[in-house]
Amino acid sequence: MIKLAWLNLQRNPYRAMSIVSSVFIAAFFCILFGSFKKGVLNSSADSILKISGGHIEIRSKSYSQTRSIDDIMCIDSAILDSISILPHVKRVLPTLRAYALISHSSSSSSRAVVLVGIDPESEKDRIRMVSEMVEGEWFSEFDRGVIIGENMRNLLNIGIGDTIAVMGVGYHGVSAVGLFPVQGVIGLPVATVDINSMFMTLSAAQELFQADDCYSEIYIMSDKLDKVEVIESFIQSDFSSDEYEIRDWKLLIDEHLVYFRITDAIGFIVMFFLYLLVGSNILGAVILMTKERKLEFSVLVSIGMPRDKLSRTMFYELIMVAFVGLILAVIVSLPIVYYFSNNPIPLYGEAAETLKKFFIYAEIYLSFDLSLFIEQFLIVFCICLAVIAYPVIIIQRLKVDEGLSKRES
Repeated sequence: MIKLAWLNLQRNPYRAMSIVSSVFIAAFFCILFGSFKKGVLNSSADSILKISGGHIEIRSKSYSQTRSIDDIMCIDSAILDSISILPHVKRVLPTLRAYALISHSSSSSSRAVVLVGIDPESEKDRIRMVSEMVEGEWFSEFDRGVIIGENMRNLLNIGIGDTIAVMGVGYHGVSAVGLFPVQGVIGLPVATVDINSMFMTLSAAQELFQADDCYSEIYIMSDKLDKVEVIESFIQSDFSSDEYEIRDWKLLIDEHLVYFRITDAIGFIVMFFLYLLVGSNILGAVILMTKERKLEFSVLVSIGMPRDKLSRTMFYELIMVAFVGLILAVIVSLPIVYYFSNNPIPLYGEAAETLKKFFIYAEIYLSFDLSLFIEQFLIVFCICLAVIAYPVIIIQRLKVDEGLSKRES
């Protein structure tokens, strides 16, 4: 039967190519749109998480309740190193966050701020993705200066090179006092953060608050959104659930999940209609082919060929052309998706500005996920299987005399 199906395809290659092209177009656009939908969701989540911290946040349960520097966690640096080499871990971002009073000679009053100690190399891409250096330079590893927000600079009337006095309470009640030069001014997109936050290197913050190897939060960035649960399962053994709180990205950006649900729902609806469209396109090609070959089927049945055998021949024939169309679609779409996953399409104008306000990349990403190709391949193949039922049913219900009577016409 398979050999006969192959001979039928060779007998009329133009007819076979019309069905191949229908399957190819259907699978190609399903893969591209599926990749676009997943890429937009992943890039949006990733850009928002770069502001909120990371895909996973680790902190002590007591610190979650009190926000006191005495309740921060002390973690061996070897544990952080072991996390950084786990599969799918892109970056580990330890942070020391504490409250302090700052003052400057130009002002007669003190101001309460959130002092944030960060790893300058790890945080460089995350923070600077949504902000820009207005003046000065970004941290090097052992800098002892501070970077302040543009609004704070205007409020305190200070500039690069000025010295800020910092006064606070350190770890376990020690005094945290120091003088720090302003080495940079950064423009942050959130006004409350811009005016109330001051950044310094993690090593300088630990020295100021006398909290060696201590962190208020540890953020973990994953290379893929759907691998976050895998990372969580790996780190469970290092952090007891009685002492530590591990939160994933869904809890960290809970207020943004409505956007993702709406976007996902819209994408599902569009994909549904796309499947209907591609299904009708393939069905149209098969119906046309079936009508063209109705006389052929009638002749074969009249000379004694069993209908079941003829139906199997048609099934194998259409399965072959469906596979050819699907494989061609995957081969053609693979480099396209790969290219645009690494080279996103930039957006300009009002659309870009609107997205930046919500901390979302003003670029269109495609998701290069092999599971997506397999998923779309199987969906379109199932559509083809459903469509193949049409000529099989026609053959089983074929009235030979009616088919032969159309010979002259």
